[in-house]
Amino acid sequence: MAYGGTVDIYEQMTTRFAATYMPVPSAEVTKDNERLTQWYLEHSFFRDFVYRNPVGRKGKEFSDALVVYDDTIIVIQNKTQGSPRSPEDWAESAVNDAIRQLRGSFRMIRDELVQEFENDVLCTKMRIDLTKHIHIYGMVVLAQDCRPYDAYRLIQKDNWPNNPFAVMTLNDLLETIDRMDTAADFITYFELRYDATRAGLCAALMNDEINTMIRIGESLPKLLQRSLSSAAPDVRERTLRLQRQNLVTRIKDRTDYKFSVLVDDIIARANDVDPDLVEDLGKARDLAHVVGQTYGFLDRERRIAIGKWMLDAAVSARSQENRIIVHIRRPIGQIFIYLFTKADRKLRREYLYAISSVAQEKYKFNKVMAMATEPADTGGRSYDFVHLKERRFREGVDIPTDIIDQLPDPDTMCQMIN
Repeated sequence: MAYGGTVDIYEQMTTRFAATYMPVPSAEVTKDNERLTQWYLEHSFFRDFVYRNPVGRKGKEFSDALVVYDDTIIVIQNKTQGSPRSPEDWAESAVNDAIRQLRGSFRMIRDELVQEFENDVLCTKMRIDLTKHIHIYGMVVLAQDCRPYDAYRLIQKDNWPNNPFAVMTLNDLLETIDRMDTAADFITYFELRYDATRAGLCAALMNDEINTMIRIGESLPKLLQRSLSSAAPDVRERTLRLQRQNLVTRIKDRTDYKFSVLVDDIIARANDVDPDLVEDLGKARDLAHVVGQTYGFLDRERRIAIGKWMLDAAVSARSQENRIIVHIRRPIGQIFIYLFTKADRKLRREYLYAISSVAQEKYKFNKVMAMATEPADTGGRSYDFVHLKERRFREGVDIPTDIIDQLPDPDTMCQMIN
């Protein structure tokens, strides 16, 4: 791990396992900007959740990019200025055209005219389920060189979409991705940005995203007042502090950023499935998708904390038979287990499944995401996963104490409280 200091997304993507390559400039500037937008999005969402120029009805392009992550869909339309007109004059037509396209995409999803999208990087398909994908957002990305201006005032009154949306330049998107570099952070920022502009608390000017973040940070108490009204005072204060910190500082400049990359590596390698080690390759691919989605919920601050615990466990596992760490996100009832062991993969998968089932009984939550890997400095890195949603043992099953004791007690383990 060489992260820390002034790492940027270009450096990080070149070292990330199986990331797609940065687009090479061509004679098609418009397509180049679409590819760059897709690549930027992959930095926060990974390749699993970014769909490039997805096809809709009758083989026609549905949008320039699409993000389908858990319960959220983000439809993206790109516009590139090739006109000698002033940036604002050009944008008035371009933004309204892009928003009409977004509204058409929203309608096709809502009316179930488009129900499936293919991820051409992984050669997998995602079926849209409106009972699950309940948040449908839009984004207009303008590739233009301009001074800051308010593109929102250019939107025609009868063209304003009902769904949450954002308008930003390609440079703004880069600034956003650079700072909000997890799915959790990106979606949270998107929603804060929309709420702030809709409420008139701050303007989101083009090519001015850093200042937009600062203005949103100043508006946080008002923005979060409703969503945090029922939270305990300490949770409310911690949330405000972390959100404001995220908006006004660049977390990649922290020296401990490097620890969070350990969690990124789990997501990046989840699709590295060895066909000789799995009985059903399709189910293994489905599990990899769930892994990416589950760890994607961990924002960068949580990944830093978890990465530190992981590194300590991976180092100590070199002199121990097994090393287990656990953390729980209590609000969502999610148990995370990390197993570091020298055992061969067959044995460690069996053991991982066993302790995952025991964890349900010990911690009284049903949802478990468990990972097993080698200790540090053992000449390789591979991962096995177990994902449980329902209780595995029947009520009243007597589990031997020595097995239960292999998992840490709640008062001594790593606990993520929100």
